Amino acid sequence: MQNTGLQGSTPGATGPDATEQATSKLSQLTDSAQHTIERLSHAAADTASRLGERTHELWDAQGPNIEKARVYMREHPIATIAIAIGIGLVLSKLLSRR
Repeated sequence: MQNTGLQGSTPGATGPDATEQATSKLSQLTDSAQHTIERLSHAAADTASRLGERTHELWDAQGPNIEKARVYMREHPIATIAIAIGIGLVLSKLLSRR
């Protein structure tokens, strides 16, 4: 048997016919891969667009709440400090558990 350098090749699968078959299969695989890449690219672009829209909606929705928190902090500074200390204590207890 002649060593062609191709593993798993059959001795009778040489010549122009085998080359055409290999070229045809390679072309099909290339087309399939290109189609899959295009589909994934479109899906990723659509998802990024929706995520961007949702991000803007969330930023717009949080605007009034941030302003309310600022007003509360200005009107009740001692309560704000007490709340911050309480949150800090709870977080330190939760994070220091072993």
